[in-house]
Amino acid sequence: MMKYMRHFFLLCGFVCISILITYNYSTQTREAPNFTWSVNSSRDLAIYVDPENTTAVITNENLCAPNPADDPPKPILLIIVCSAVGNTKAREAIRETWMSLEPNRTTPFDVRTAFLLGQTVNDSRQNDVLMESNLHGDIIQEGFIDAYLNLTLKSVMMLKWVKTFCPQVTFVLKTDDDMFINVRTLTEYLSQSHVLQRKDLIVGSLFCRVSPIKDAGSKWYSPLFMYNAKVYPDYVSGTGYVISGPLVPILFEGALHVPLFHLEDVYTTGMVAKQANIIPENSNLFSFIKHPTANSCLYRKIITSHGLNPSELKSIWSRINDPHLDCTSVRLPKIGDPKFKKCHKAARLTVHRGGRRGYG
Repeated sequence: MMKYMRHFFLLCGFVCISILITYNYSTQTREAPNFTWSVNSSRDLAIYVDPENTTAVITNENLCAPNPADDPPKPILLIIVCSAVGNTKAREAIRETWMSLEPNRTTPFDVRTAFLLGQTVNDSRQNDVLMESNLHGDIIQEGFIDAYLNLTLKSVMMLKWVKTFCPQVTFVLKTDDDMFINVRTLTEYLSQSHVLQRKDLIVGSLFCRVSPIKDAGSKWYSPLFMYNAKVYPDYVSGTGYVISGPLVPILFEGALHVPLFHLEDVYTTGMVAKQANIIPENSNLFSFIKHPTANSCLYRKIITSHGLNPSELKSIWSRINDPHLDCTSVRLPKIGDPKFKKCHKAARLTVHRGGRRGYG
């Protein structure tokens, strides 16, 4: 009798395991045939971030050290460029263009810039990163594999690094290595008294009431097991946004309690910001699209433009710094709505990923 009972329980166990495996496989396949984040993967960010310990491979802990030439010290504007390990040419182009802007004694900020990388399993590439860091001194490398689905982890690692090694920072600009950044316009914008005094600022190109994309072939696909609400919290584009320094530790601590979501801008400036009761704001000087590179005067006015390759970046930088370029009589096109600051519950313009527009 005991023998038959034992066989019965073993058979039941195999059946249950088979059902579970089939369910997990079919759920992942139905949800996301090309989505590599597993239904069963932990979304507890604390596991990956390890908040109590240093996880950086290259810490660059002196990046925010006081500048003895500034007396009294100027407020620090820290620009963190999220870059992939292999994007060496993009980093070089940035160093040769907008990152090369000479410090101006009249500017209200001490601008510091660094590239944030993840790790690579390729030993040769890792050696190249170490050599690049030794040469330029502008690399921060955290201990996670650099991949698209780890972009949220990269942004939270940025918050961790700033909280640890640059707690005195006034503003942080997070951006990517295919971006044009007009540092002059950025510092002018941030030095306005009503902006400079802000301790709760998240500003960039604002997205309102965006619906999650359910097309599994999309770059911005959102599987139901990760997010099942009808719309995302309002957020700003990850191509370029500014955070007040005092917000950094608040957002970092908040991220440790919000389940990880793979779209980093939605997660950091939307989900985590909402949990911290912070409302992201819009500025028409930030753009998640690529402005026409032929319009040199426009690039003198904006803060960000997205999707420039190294040759385009060098070309536009050369032209906007031409002392003979006269923009005084040029009528610039309207860039967004300068009066649009925050999303509202009433129906108004809603910007969707990919540049589609509608009303929410």
